Amino acid sequence: MVSVAPKSDDVRHLSGVDSLMKTIDAPLHDLVAWLLVCGCSFLNLANFLVEKDTVGLDPQVLAKLGLIGMGGLYGLYGVFSRPRVRQLLTSFPVAWVLLLAMFYFIAIPFSASAQNSLVSSCSIIAVLLMMVTALDHLGVMKVVEAMFGGMALFVFGSWFTYLFFPSIGVLVEPVGNGEFAYRMSGLAHANTLGQYSGLTFVLAVILFFSYQKRNVFIAIIGILALAALINSFSRTSLMACALALFAAYRHTYLRKEFLAGFLLLSIVGLLSLLILSTQVDLGDKIVSKLELLSKSEGTEELTTATGRSEIWAFAITLIQERPVTGYGAATQKLYFEEFSYYTHNMLLNIAFSAGIFAGIAAILMILGRLRALMVDRHPLSDAIVVFILVNGLFENVIFSILAGLPTMLWILALAWPLLQDDPAVSQMSQSKVEPEKFSRCLRLEGS
Repeated sequence: MVSVAPKSDDVRHLSGVDSLMKTIDAPLHDLVAWLLVCGCSFLNLANFLVEKDTVGLDPQVLAKLGLIGMGGLYGLYGVFSRPRVRQLLTSFPVAWVLLLAMFYFIAIPFSASAQNSLVSSCSIIAVLLMMVTALDHLGVMKVVEAMFGGMALFVFGSWFTYLFFPSIGVLVEPVGNGEFAYRMSGLAHANTLGQYSGLTFVLAVILFFSYQKRNVFIAIIGILALAALINSFSRTSLMACALALFAAYRHTYLRKEFLAGFLLLSIVGLLSLLILSTQVDLGDKIVSKLELLSKSEGTEELTTATGRSEIWAFAITLIQERPVTGYGAATQKLYFEEFSYYTHNMLLNIAFSAGIFAGIAAILMILGRLRALMVDRHPLSDAIVVFILVNGLFENVIFSILAGLPTMLWILALAWPLLQDDPAVSQMSQSKVEPEKFSRCLRLEGS
């Protein structure tokens, strides 16, 4: 009997069950890599404890460390056995993460908790090596599917704990005046759940619409993730989610033929605002609307970024006292006990942990990636970059205590040469942009 290879359209429309069976039938080496990426995506940020701020060497931490360690060994295998992995690790923009990790290791001797800083720094290296090796070994789409599998487990687990174990899955947050806000936290802090579920929803939308992977599983996970995002009441992640999707599909709206319409709407909006300002007291109206976004009854928490402005000022003061070495990774809880335990800003977190030179390297890494976003587009990586940067204004996001899902996605977004290699990605991109322009952008970012 003569077998006929399936057409590309048929492959794109495989159901979730068929995709899972194809993954299980893969060689053992591929399956191990897939499970490591999936496991780290799920477990690295999960917290099954009632008290989320408690840090200790409990079974879940040991499981995370074991998984990260295996991921690091897999990554080392890739470094020694795959020349492309070595090339990518030493070429920009991926090399920025390697450089940042070096600054984190330099800061370890100056840390108040050298053991924690060492473990945290090692997790960055392990995740970096694992991701670059997996992207080269499995290909972009298999890695994305593995990560989405881990994200699905996290979303399911968060809803399960929220519904059946509220002592774990619900965050009771004081908002002043003796009142409390009840936010869904699931397997993490409510803000972390907002990041996680927001990224999951963005990825589900891109898989469903851009990659034509339209199956019930992805649709259900996307809906559950969006519901978790709303229920976590993470306003930053909601805003980041909207802007990320706008960046991913900006080519649909920002066209030359729509420019006149946008200008007309802007003029009408400005005229309407001027007319309204002469008829009603806009100040009172704006304040009343802002109160709807506040967890408390006032608007002070919004004008101070929920108290983060005070945290940022304190973080800058600490950085000025030790600008070169920083304070070491995973030590924020020792210095910010009175300020919610974190710097609540991605760049401040990096500069606090590893010094201002690490902060400068992070800024250059971000600027380089934004340049690529402005020169050309790629829905998957552009959405990840925008989400993490917007969320990073108010949260640590990447390079947290243990490098987790956001850090893994950030590495994926930096890996332009690998994105070019994957047929599914390159076909999608080249079908909507000029191939010469797309290739030129990739060469610039890979050089």
